[in-house]
Amino acid sequence: MQVHRALPTRKLLESCALTIGTFDGVHRGHQSLVARLKREAKSRHLPCAALTFEDMPYCLFKPDECSPLLTLANEKIAAFARTPLDHLFIVPFTREIADQSARQFMAMWRETISLKLFVGGPDFALGRGREGDMAALRQIGGELGFETLALEGKLLENGAPISSTRARGIIEAGQVELARQFLGRSYQMAGEVVSGDQIGRTIGVPTINLAPHPRKCVPKNGVYAIQARFDGETQNRNGVLNIGMRPTVGGLKKQIEFHVLDAEIETPPKNVEIEFVARLRDERRFDGLEALVAQMKLDMDAAREILTK
Repeated sequence: MQVHRALPTRKLLESCALTIGTFDGVHRGHQSLVARLKREAKSRHLPCAALTFEDMPYCLFKPDECSPLLTLANEKIAAFARTPLDHLFIVPFTREIADQSARQFMAMWRETISLKLFVGGPDFALGRGREGDMAALRQIGGELGFETLALEGKLLENGAPISSTRARGIIEAGQVELARQFLGRSYQMAGEVVSGDQIGRTIGVPTINLAPHPRKCVPKNGVYAIQARFDGETQNRNGVLNIGMRPTVGGLKKQIEFHVLDAEIETPPKNVEIEFVARLRDERRFDGLEALVAQMKLDMDAAREILTK
């Protein structure tokens, strides 16, 4: 898959099939759309491409109301790389893009990638004021010379459409096992390793503190079985991660910290990628450090059992 970090400004492809969307999470519904795009493109002897954005278009208009992201830009690229997509355009959503009419925007793609086929979901729309719904795009395609194909419906999970909004709600509720069903993979969160207060070392359970990107969707406070991958490494390390206020030790702010099981980490990495495997329990206050340590050992045993299966 070839990645393009800007909109094309000159002739780039001789022909192409295209889809467009925010694609936050690149969940199974998005994957199904790309698979359909690929099938339709292949039957017409076309490469296939997707346009997506580094952040949600909604954030341009109401940044204070913008939902957290399931996938940051680099995570979105990695997720699309697992699909049969040939080209991915991932760009900032700007006022210039927002102000274009649907016809202007699609004419740009007709000129630069010789757009032959556009595929979109049943409720898709683009252009100034979302004027370019699938019916309008079909008319524009007839004028400009590309075919428009609207999917009949969305992929369902438990009788309801899979959506980024549903997936986000599930993750924010801490249901990381259910999130895996929506995404087709474990939910991931990367971050920079930051200094902690070293309480874990004093009680024999050293932890690594993590600071994720401020736009990243963080699961509900609680304890999780996770796999961690340090920067520069390919192996996964089993661990137990806590998200929360740490009420037993008088914590004053939310922290994310994890303990690597059955290993001593002499030099912490600079960055870590976390995969959430299972939720173990809610965060709660214990009557002192002794009770906390006893529970942490139970959490570690539970995580080992889950992660070694």
